[in-house]
Amino acid sequence: MFEVVATHRQAMERSVRMALGVVVERRKSTSRWQDWSWRPVSVILGAPPVGPEWRELVRGETWTQYHAANLPLELHRSETADYLLNLAQHPPRLYVVLRPAAGPGPHPYRPLLITASPAEAEGYLSSGDEIVEGVPMPTAVIAWLRDFVDRHHVERPFVKRKRDKAAGPRGGRAPSAGSPGGDNDG
Repeated sequence: MFEVVATHRQAMERSVRMALGVVVERRKSTSRWQDWSWRPVSVILGAPPVGPEWRELVRGETWTQYHAANLPLELHRSETADYLLNLAQHPPRLYVVLRPAAGPGPHPYRPLLITASPAEAEGYLSSGDEIVEGVPMPTAVIAWLRDFVDRHHVERPFVKRKRDKAAGPRGGRAPSAGSPGGDNDG
């Protein structure tokens, strides 16, 4: 077993980056409204450069996987609680976001983001335009993420917010007896 010793510079860093390749799969759709479905399926550690044209990696009878882009996975000190939540999953995941491509082209989506934060990924789900998929996190990325969390995570105790006693259930003033909505049994 070895011990990782953080240097002063590492302890002060606010964020770190690692470049990863994004693998996108095009699969024949079973829907009568679309011919193909698209989704991220994995990442490539140490991926070679890729240009504007996606590089075909492997092809099956009804599907093709492409190395679509290289994007940075960026870790931030302020998101270590989210990373801990991710590391507690079995297996931990990286979340890849695909955004609809602007204008015509051979591919209807483009890789936008890779994140290790489930909360950040969830934020992209709300628009309904992007495709967000969790893909397996490579072992080397798990170790890198754990090291970052070990250096930067600070447990913050939960502090329950106290309500104003005069406030009603929605934060407004409680209705008085006899007024509409008040406690009037009469």
